[in-house]
Amino acid sequence: MDPRLVAYLFIGVGLAFASTASADTITVDPPTARPGDAVLVTVTGGQEMPKGTENGHALQFFRSKTGYQAVFAIPLDATPEPISIEVNSVALPKLVQIRAVTFPDTNLIVEDELANPAKPDRDRIDADNAAILAAAAKAKGEPLFSSPFRRPPGEVTSVFGEWRTFNDGHRSQHLGLDLFAREGAKVKAVNHGTVVLVRECFLAGNVVVVSHGGGIASAYYHLSQVSVAEGDAVVQGATVGLAGHTGRTTGPHLHISIAVPGGLVDPAGFFKRKLAPALAEITRR
Repeated sequence: MDPRLVAYLFIGVGLAFASTASADTITVDPPTARPGDAVLVTVTGGQEMPKGTENGHALQFFRSKTGYQAVFAIPLDATPEPISIEVNSVALPKLVQIRAVTFPDTNLIVEDELANPAKPDRDRIDADNAAILAAAAKAKGEPLFSSPFRRPPGEVTSVFGEWRTFNDGHRSQHLGLDLFAREGAKVKAVNHGTVVLVRECFLAGNVVVVSHGGGIASAYYHLSQVSVAEGDAVVQGATVGLAGHTGRTTGPHLHISIAVPGGLVDPAGFFKRKLAPALAEITRR
């Protein structure tokens, strides 16, 4: 065989292998999720920022240490139907399997005005909830963090998704994670970010919301004291306030909520997601 032809064949094979190796791939974590879970999408192999959707909803990608990442919420009312992840640089979609979950129920006794608020207080509650969600929505844009999120200390006293009946009447769903904390214990930011809300709320008590960018925000409820102001830049581990039992509680603790594109998610699972933005430097203040 002509040596030039042999060389040409080997070069062609090498190019084919190179082309295959550079193809984008998608991984999802977790591959099987429950309603209320945060799902991490990682795209590797490409040089350009991908565009993608989850069941038709746009993903907010950011550059990561291994490629590009985006996180989104499985809706609380999701049915056991797979969610399709589609990315423009990948031929085939990736499916996230959804399994049904039955959230626990519990009964709680609190002051009657907190269990069955009057009309003016219900209006205030609606305004509080709207303010917290609006603040969390400010987390769009580039991530402000470069290290994994750090779960606050404390034994879990109430899980995400739990249904609560107050004084045998009003029923609501718990959309955060409750952790045991002594009155006055320091509450620390779970990652770098910017304080986007400080508010005294009827049910949540003293609240701080921190935007972390990348579509991610954290909220800290029932604080006895707030240590930051809106607009402050905070680093992971910075004190945002002191634990307490302001608002509707049965005792001192920390309630932490995590918001990602698509809604509030279970913090317990979110803290296990390996987010790794590729940032050169975080400004420390």
